Amino acid sequence: MQRQPREIAERRASARKLAEIAARGEHDRTLWLGYFERLLSGETIGPLPRDLGDGPTAGHAISGQYALRLTPQAGEVPSVDSPSLRHVQGHLAGLDQQQAAVGIDLSSLPESHFRGWIEALSRELETRRDGRPAVTVNFSLRTDHGGWNTLLAAVRGNPNPAFRATLRVRPEAFDSDAKWQELVDASHGNPRIELVFAGDSRPLTELMGAEKPDTVMPLSLFEAAAETAWLGMQFDLSAIPAEQIERGTGHLKKLVRVGVRLADNLLDSVTWPSENLREDAFANRRLAAHVTGIGDLVLRHRMDPESPSTLALVERWLRLFKRQLLRESLRLAQERGPYPALDAQNLVAVLVPQYGEARARRIIAHRSPRHRQLLALSPFCVLPRRPTPVPPRAWLNLLPLIRIADNVTMYGSAVRSMLDRADYERLLRSTWALLHDRHGA
Repeated sequence: MQRQPREIAERRASARKLAEIAARGEHDRTLWLGYFERLLSGETIGPLPRDLGDGPTAGHAISGQYALRLTPQAGEVPSVDSPSLRHVQGHLAGLDQQQAAVGIDLSSLPESHFRGWIEALSRELETRRDGRPAVTVNFSLRTDHGGWNTLLAAVRGNPNPAFRATLRVRPEAFDSDAKWQELVDASHGNPRIELVFAGDSRPLTELMGAEKPDTVMPLSLFEAAAETAWLGMQFDLSAIPAEQIERGTGHLKKLVRVGVRLADNLLDSVTWPSENLREDAFANRRLAAHVTGIGDLVLRHRMDPESPSTLALVERWLRLFKRQLLRESLRLAQERGPYPALDAQNLVAVLVPQYGEARARRIIAHRSPRHRQLLALSPFCVLPRRPTPVPPRAWLNLLPLIRIADNVTMYGSAVRSMLDRADYERLLRSTWALLHDRHGA
């Protein structure tokens, strides 16, 4: 699609502004400002845009995202003065960015008062619609909670586009065919209802401890630990000019190097609404590098999505991309230090008795990244984002690519309207099976 001159000018102005933020702490500021601005002025990379079902929003807002877990005290009932609701109000009040997104997990709410909590939260959202920053709130709930139907009904009955729901699909959802079919129907028919598969989390390296995923990141749409701060960055493969792809891996390495450095700098520029989130952003430096546009890339190069050779070729390219992401994170760790929560000094001390100090430091230096997560892939990224003569079902042959990811997300679901109900369910079931295969289950 040909962009209009005004849109191009706005994008360049936005890129310049964001590049200036990212280059503030650089020693050679002019050099990196130029790199960042050129990269952001194109289509390939940028902070993850908010997807509202009608397509991603324009511009480059800094995409910091986080989620809360609403856990009422014993005997607490929903009311405007309840401690849990005041906690939510405090987070919403602390947001000063336009187009902010917040996740709130409701899985700890008692079923006896669930409807009352939903109504109280809905009223709170309504009070924020008049003259305040646009805040999207994504309520998540495990499907083994008895209130899942109530949450679906609340979303259907609320026209507010900022009121969204994500169901964290547990294995029991497949035990009841009627329940599974209702979940699929609800998500396929309503862009404000998402399905995310529960329990998909693994550390980036063996040095990292696993974390319990108990909520959903509102932009990236994957499970993560509550009260953790994430930056979402999008690498759109289909936007890389064909002549640059043909140059080989040199351009890819430079793209990833500049992109990871840009993201690392932006992590320190997000306005977080609480001290806990600011500390987590600094200590863990969580980066979700979303690779998108795979289906569009295959389409542009006239490859057959049903061919095993196409799958093999794209898989090799993605694995190279993933290795480069980790390599650049390790490079930044050597320059700036690994993420503080890794506590590399203590890890060295633990390894010294077995390996000696010099070798222990080499081991940590080669395995201590700067970021806690990197490659994020969604099953929706294998679908082209515009109509094509190739039937949608054919693109599902590329789904095995998601096994490469550090985080499997459900981001980019706006393209699900291209799938009929049967193919949408096939995508969900295939994704579930691949996740189990990925974990050796």
